[in-house]
Amino acid sequence: MGRKKLIVCNLSFDENDTIESKILKMFSPENLINCFSEKNYESYKQVIDHANIQMILKDKELMDTIHAFFENNLNTSVTSTKTFMHRNTLNYRLDKVKKLTGLNLKLFEHAIVFKNLMIINDIINSFKEI
Repeated sequence: MGRKKLIVCNLSFDENDTIESKILKMFSPENLINCFSEKNYESYKQVIDHANIQMILKDKELMDTIHAFFENNLNTSVTSTKTFMHRNTLNYRLDKVKKLTGLNLKLFEHAIVFKNLMIINDIINSFKEI
């Protein structure tokens, strides 16, 4: 008998591959770009092109804060310390995202949605460059 293989979006997985390696391959930005179809593109683009989303994505200072917040596991104390930012300033910026999008980045589920939004935005921008 041959080995069992799983094929997803042109990725091939052996049954002996670890779950970690499968996750890293499937959800890598490169694979997401390859699996992104024109049908999905227009739907995501409509959301990402919303004025409030664009206001956040184009605000370098705000995006740097969000990246730092994610890098520090959604911990406001650690993020404010590592970025030399007053905790109230960090909270103000996170509240700005909540006001514009309805997403509270202090909540894990909302942070995941926003992180995916950032990834999809990068994918859409990579299509523009091609």
